[in-house]
Amino acid sequence: MYKILKQNGGFTPASERVLSKQERKAFDARLVRGFTMIELLVAISVFTVIITITSGIFISSLRSNRTSVALIAANSDAQLTLDQMARMVRKGVGSTFLADSAVGKGSLDEPGLKCLKFKYGNDYITYRWNKAKLSLEWNVGTNGAWADCSDSSEDVFSGIISENLRVDFANFRVDKSTSTDYPKVTILLRVGAKNTQISSDKMPFTNLQITISPRNDIRY
Repeated sequence: MYKILKQNGGFTPASERVLSKQERKAFDARLVRGFTMIELLVAISVFTVIITITSGIFISSLRSNRTSVALIAANSDAQLTLDQMARMVRKGVGSTFLADSAVGKGSLDEPGLKCLKFKYGNDYITYRWNKAKLSLEWNVGTNGAWADCSDSSEDVFSGIISENLRVDFANFRVDKSTSTDYPKVTILLRVGAKNTQISSDKMPFTNLQITISPRNDIRY
């Protein structure tokens, strides 16, 4: 129970001590004084650390999102190209399939160009991987011969893959060990997206592979 003290014609609990004039002045002075330099520096330092951590997390999340979107787009576009090539291979003349390499650059395992050639109806189809341009190209020959895989003329081959994609690696294999008319044609692609906001060394790639055989019952 509080002890009641009489003060200024009223009563106040004894637990609520009245400040003296000197104590009140000291208290008011502390309120007017504000923060010290050390307190301000500590507050700024803590704020800077928090902002740095938060910004790092946000930038990392944004970069991961861009990378994922670029990879999904690359995979989708490359799959469409691969499906188109597979449809033509299935309708090709099995005995005409040939895979070769051209313009070797210091190593037989890493030629500058790789080609897949076959006859499609009356047309002579040539697919090639252009390592210099990191692109996938093709040519439709109608003069009874395939295009020269090493031909560097711009109007001979045209791109068949999106300009937003880069083909980091491609390979064509034709296996006729089982049947000359029904060879196994394997196409391997390693593709990524051309995105200027992501450095090339951090650009993700996706590997695609398909093995198909021509259907000689659909010969022309």
